[in-house]
Amino acid sequence: MRKLITALVVLGLFAVPIRAADAAPGKLVFADEFDGKAIDRTKWAIHSNAEADQCLGNKGNQQLEWHTWDALSVGDGKLTMTARKNNPVPGYQWSGALITTGQACGHEPAQSFAVQPGDYIETRLKLPADKGFWPSTWTWNGNGSNEQDTYEFYSDNHNALYLTNHQSPGGACTYQSPTDLTTDWHTIAEQVGPDHTVWYVDGKEVCRQGAYSGTGDALILDLFVYGKIPPTVESESMQIDYVRVYRQA
Repeated sequence: MRKLITALVVLGLFAVPIRAADAAPGKLVFADEFDGKAIDRTKWAIHSNAEADQCLGNKGNQQLEWHTWDALSVGDGKLTMTARKNNPVPGYQWSGALITTGQACGHEPAQSFAVQPGDYIETRLKLPADKGFWPSTWTWNGNGSNEQDTYEFYSDNHNALYLTNHQSPGGACTYQSPTDLTTDWHTIAEQVGPDHTVWYVDGKEVCRQGAYSGTGDALILDLFVYGKIPPTVESESMQIDYVRVYRQA
């Protein structure tokens, strides 16, 4: 979930519609439906070696937030991630949210999980509307060489999703939605195939780029606070209905 490394291909109304079901996602190998009363700490950690500041923050990546368990709440079958301007630690004015299935700086969850080539990653979510926030779903292997961004969203632009394969030679697209992405729930998916990587929004193929061959990559979901376009509100939330990973036999 870093800066885009290739020229972006803008896709929207002219994308060829292909149903996500045609991807034959395979066997369910990881899921969180968020049906409990709290985040499942056997599946998730908040420390990540993607974050340079004690594995909980990363000002060098234009992030203003420090990650805390208090930023995560579960109820009514949904995970709510909330960023707050509450000075959680010296040097950080904001608390925010990151959860990871591994690469957790020694805080690995008991049921740690790694993405493999061919996996199909799917998240159903409702994005934040106030400007200054930067949610995403992505993978991380410790040095970023295989990073996959299932999506990035910058909340000052309600119509764009940034979809990136950072593994050389990589490839990226900007999906331009014809409607405001913050007004309803959306399903965003990525198949990190050994031959090519394909992204889907609400069941339609919107981007196709190069192959993925990573190993040991953790799955990450987050709500960052974006330093380049700081918020004008004191807090903001997003919701996640589920995250699922399917694996082909």
